[in-house]
Amino acid sequence: MNINETERLIENFDKYSCYLDNKLERDIEDNRKGQFVIKIKDKNGNKINNALVHVKQISHEFKFGANLFHLDQFEDELRRKKYRKHFKNLFNYAVAPLYWDTLEPVEGEPRFSAETSLHINRRPPIDTITQFCRSNNIRLKGHCLVYNSFQPDWISDDNRKLKMQIERRIKAIAERYPDDFEDMDVINEMISIYKNCYKGNGARNLQITDERDYEKWSFETAKKYFPYARKFWNEGMEESLGSSYCGTRSFYYMMLEKLLRENIEVEGIGIQYHAFSDYEHLKYSCNPLRIMDAFDCYGKFDLPIHISEVSIPSYSASKYECDLQAELTKRLYKLWFGRKNCSAIVWWNLADGTAYKDENAFRAGLIDNNCDKKAAYKEIEKLINSEWRTEFETKTYGELRFSGFYGEYDITVTTEEKRIVKRIKLFGDNTGFDNRLCDFRSVEFLL
Repeated sequence: MNINETERLIENFDKYSCYLDNKLERDIEDNRKGQFVIKIKDKNGNKINNALVHVKQISHEFKFGANLFHLDQFEDELRRKKYRKHFKNLFNYAVAPLYWDTLEPVEGEPRFSAETSLHINRRPPIDTITQFCRSNNIRLKGHCLVYNSFQPDWISDDNRKLKMQIERRIKAIAERYPDDFEDMDVINEMISIYKNCYKGNGARNLQITDERDYEKWSFETAKKYFPYARKFWNEGMEESLGSSYCGTRSFYYMMLEKLLRENIEVEGIGIQYHAFSDYEHLKYSCNPLRIMDAFDCYGKFDLPIHISEVSIPSYSASKYECDLQAELTKRLYKLWFGRKNCSAIVWWNLADGTAYKDENAFRAGLIDNNCDKKAAYKEIEKLINSEWRTEFETKTYGELRFSGFYGEYDITVTTEEKRIVKRIKLFGDNTGFDNRLCDFRSVEFLL
């Protein structure tokens, strides 16, 4: 895809602006915000009048993320610091690389510890990632457990023994990180893989993918060791959203429906969005009405949907091309953020020059190779940290009702006698009910 084709994608997107613009605002209001009540009382339970209330959202319930494959990977400390700073300024969600070949290049010696692990490009030790996430309140997803690519050269060619090796691998990760992974990609990119014996026809290198119960075995094994992590099937853009998408007749939809009908606990749906193709392919996956249709279709399963791997090119990274990247990114984020079942948007590689092999030619980072912000970063920053964030101050008389984005808040209440600050979570699933259809949820402040 070249510059003119990016312009065509934006033009095609904007054909629907007369319908989309107002609808997207309504969708965001309906699906990403809730109604809340702050009740201010004295120790006897009486309402306190004339209190000053400052409402400040400090984080989102919605998961805005990227992979952390290049954390502390730059040679110079300046870029390492900027990478960390830009990541935690924008994101509350991260993806850790659990690819088997680089996590365990020597059997029985997984690269968990930063002190004992040799450097491998795009594969920081998992301890480095978990420590960064813990210290910055960043939720974490593992990618991925049973993948038909990136295998170490020591795995068995006997299926029974191979399954034992995979189970030992999953057990080792779970024992080291029992509470760190909120989500987990269990399998990845399966629709286009058929028969490992057919070399050259899309085959990869994990022979158990040919077994009839591969998906069932993978999810059951993942559940055994990660009972509380939400378990995802992650799939490619073309297979889930592009020209292969045809509603409930899509292969991805039918496979998900089959597994759920068989009580296999797929708990989340991953849809990649690597815009590396030409206009003739991307005109399908970049059509806003088609995207909304796909979310309505996969939404029938009532499972969280992640836009799981986002790459929007900026090519030569000239100012003009970066501006085009930013314009397309802004439109897509607004559309995705408003979808009811969407719970995460994950940019794939934060910095230019940190992608997988030939994908670096697309310069699809949000920051450049010097780790300075590009236009797309600034657009997302305005959305996440300003437009989609609730903050205000007002006088109240015992009770404050307001509409706010779901997330974590600092509420400061000031009277003539005292001032208190309380941190609260106003999440969409706090009560298990839609709070617009029942009594507003409330938080009490006792002064």
